[in-house]
Amino acid sequence: MMVRMTRAKKLPARSSRAPRTLGAVARQQLLLVDGLLDEVARNYVARLHREIAELIRAVERKQATPGFSRHEIKDLRGLLREIATLQINPERGRRKDLKKIDSLIGELQAIVEKW
Repeated sequence: MMVRMTRAKKLPARSSRAPRTLGAVARQQLLLVDGLLDEVARNYVARLHREIAELIRAVERKQATPGFSRHEIKDLRGLLREIATLQINPERGRRKDLKKIDSLIGELQAIVEKW
């Protein structure tokens, strides 16, 4: 679902725009952005969790079969290497850390899809 930023109700005429009125409109719009941020972040993190769960299920399915092939063992080592090299600082809460996790998940999915 696409959400478009709603325009503030009609702004007063340029000559009568009091700082108080503009401040109220700005506050209203910032509250809207704040709510959108929460929704987008919640959906983004939920998608990442689903993708990680799919990766876990794929590994579990592969474990249930009789043994890994030589190629799959190589892939599995690569998967573990990718996870081990992940360097993030969760306390900082940076977008770049989320991007690193998202990229890692994509790389792991590419490895697992070959199975």
